[in-house]
Amino acid sequence: MSNSPFVRISNGNFNLGQEVFRFIGCNMYELANVESGIAESMLTDAADEGFKVVRFWAFEPTDKSKFRLITEVSRDLELKLIPVLADTWGFLQNYKIYGKWYKDGYRKNYLPYVKDIVTDFRNCPEILIWELINEPSTDSFPDIYNFARDVSLILKNLSPENLFSIGTVGGIGDKFGNFFSRFNHKYFEELYSIDTLDALSLHDYSFNSTLFERLDILYRLKGNYRLSRIFGETDKLINYMPETIDKITLNKLNKTYDFPLTFRRIWRYYNSRNVFSARLLKKPVYVGETGIKKSMNKYRPLILENEIRRYFSEGIAGVLLWSFEARGKSLDGHDYGFDKNDLLGDTVKKIQADFNSNREC
Repeated sequence: MSNSPFVRISNGNFNLGQEVFRFIGCNMYELANVESGIAESMLTDAADEGFKVVRFWAFEPTDKSKFRLITEVSRDLELKLIPVLADTWGFLQNYKIYGKWYKDGYRKNYLPYVKDIVTDFRNCPEILIWELINEPSTDSFPDIYNFARDVSLILKNLSPENLFSIGTVGGIGDKFGNFFSRFNHKYFEELYSIDTLDALSLHDYSFNSTLFERLDILYRLKGNYRLSRIFGETDKLINYMPETIDKITLNKLNKTYDFPLTFRRIWRYYNSRNVFSARLLKKPVYVGETGIKKSMNKYRPLILENEIRRYFSEGIAGVLLWSFEARGKSLDGHDYGFDKNDLLGDTVKKIQADFNSNREC
């Protein structure tokens, strides 16, 4: 291995210099959309909490001077960055994305924008990964495959030192065809077989999720708040007993269980298929988003420790928590947000120290 400041890929791992780069990071989606002083403070807070990587929205029209400030501050704080270049839902973005967008619509606004920003920040070592889009969903797998292949090849040629990926959900979250395509993990594997996609992304909210919780979030993102509230209230009823059981087992045994046929067990089974695909492709896999609901209150640090150690033991290379509400920004409306008062930083530092000391994580 070299002493390059860029993160490289080797044997299915991220590597930085002479060492394997295994990280715990956070999402602060508003980072590029706040005042410069606040952005600097947010990054400082992330570093103080022990995070090594920050993922944030860099959708059109991100201000380049703000982006440059973020890279410069991150360099001083020894942070790596995952800028996300577009979003299915259109939040903080000039447009929403529909099925036909992946066929040819992306060429109108998106492609010129991403070529421009990647060119201006090409070969920037603070950027761990450029993510092409957050949580893509299409009715045609060939369309998203061709989109990912064409865009990643163009951008890789512009910035060969940097890594590229897509903010896929993985598990049972990606719809690349009809509704049941989300159970076809072969689509996920085929997508990431593209040579110019360097790492595989998962979003894992399996711990607290039910089908109704997912529908609550889906309809909230679509702006249908009436249906969202109905599904949200139903979720609270459905999830009351599982959460109670989790709290009992945490109190008595310091761990939780994935019971058969639960949403949690099913989601994690399909995640494991995605991790296996990563091994076959010899590419690292990272969890771009994960979170523990606020309803777990004092148990959140212990759950987080158990979850991250499980990820690392399964061969996952990095984990990014959703959403660090530093300085009152990047607030999460789905009850996954956290700030310094939740004391997750102590857990993050503990696990990072264990790994850096070559102890088993």
